[in-house]
Amino acid sequence: MPHSIFIREVKGDVRRPPELVAHDIDSVALANRLVRSIAKSGRVNGFDPMTGERWFKQRELIFHVYRLRVGARDHGCFE
Repeated sequence: MPHSIFIREVKGDVRRPPELVAHDIDSVALANRLVRSIAKSGRVNGFDPMTGERWFKQRELIFHVYRLRVGARDHGCFE
C-alpha cells in the first residue's frame, strides 16, 4: 500500500494539525528514508521510540515527521 509523509509542528503544549509533505510512495523503505532525511535536515534531531516518530528542532519549535499507510485513520501514529 502507498505511504504518505506528514510533519506536525509543536510549540510547548500546542500541537498544530499535521501537514502532508509527500504521498503515493509505494516503497516503505523509501518512505522511511525520506522521513529520516527530512528529520536530519534539522541540526538538532532524533527519534521518539514511544511514538515511532522522528523529529527535528528549529529555534523553539519541534517538528515531528512520520509516515502513514494511505487510508490509515489516525495521523498521529507510525505504522
